Amino acid sequence: MKSVTILGATGSVGTSTLDLVEREPDRFRVVALTANCDVARLAAAAIRTRAEFAVVADEQCLPELQAALAGTGVRAGGGPDAIAEAAASGADWT
Repeated sequence: MKSVTILGATGSVGTSTLDLVEREPDRFRVVALTANCDVARLAAAAIRTRAEFAVVADEQCLPELQAALAGTGVRAGGGPDAIAEAAASGADWT
């Protein structure tokens, strides 16, 4: 199983990558997903893929993301440090 981090998960390349990952869940483990501030789409993708970490670049969107992910087991982060953490997550593919 390959681990994957998807930077820009709500953009066109990110959603295409998510489609691939979701079609073959036995082949991929999602470590982290990031987006600028599209909380609804990011949270939905994180829940669907059982991501470990979901990050919004815009820290002002973090409270909304935390609320959307409450009780799901997905850790929420926001801002440049959280983006850097996601990028350095050690996933096989980023």
